[in-house]
Amino acid sequence: MSPFFLILLLTVAASLLLSLAAVARTVWLRLHPAGAAQLGIEQSPRYSNASDSLLLLAVGLSCYSVAAGWAGQLVCYPIYADMSAYGPQAFHAYSHGYLSRWASGTWPVGVMCLTWAVLLWVPVRNVPKRLVWSIVALCVAFAAVTPFAAIAQDHMFAEGFSNEQYARLMWWNGARSVIFTFIGFLSLAAMRRRLMFTGSESFEMKSPK
Repeated sequence: MSPFFLILLLTVAASLLLSLAAVARTVWLRLHPAGAAQLGIEQSPRYSNASDSLLLLAVGLSCYSVAAGWAGQLVCYPIYADMSAYGPQAFHAYSHGYLSRWASGTWPVGVMCLTWAVLLWVPVRNVPKRLVWSIVALCVAFAAVTPFAAIAQDHMFAEGFSNEQYARLMWWNGARSVIFTFIGFLSLAAMRRRLMFTGSESFEMKSPK
């Protein structure tokens, strides 16, 4: 197994576990507010410089994921159909070359999912928690649709080009690309909210008392 593919699997799995734990924690806090107070669980968030660094990393990786998703949809996957016109050997060679290298470019997507899941636990100043939850939900949607695209690829790799499997690959990767696009827009919205706070904070510090 490629180490890059292993990183992708582990980071996506870790992000799902962190997200489930955050859901359980949120439900427990809402159902047992008195018990949470006794255990010393703070209801008001504690901000840190680390959260800003995590947000910057998450936004950068989100933009990368948007580009990677649409590069596959508009460039890489259409070549499957192009190569099939040159015969089974040419198609198989391209399919083998693509699948043997694709993990080296997709592991940042897993790190993106993990970083947003961590931000459920590390609040960012002026970024609403519901915005982070929305992005995490989209990351879960990405994890849910990806196996369908992978199955179509595997079928074509084993059995040769198929219009039916190619259509499935394009449909599911198109859905994945749209999900990445929403993640990208929401991540930029989160960064905008954070920078707006930074600007207003600087203005307050410079204004005369």
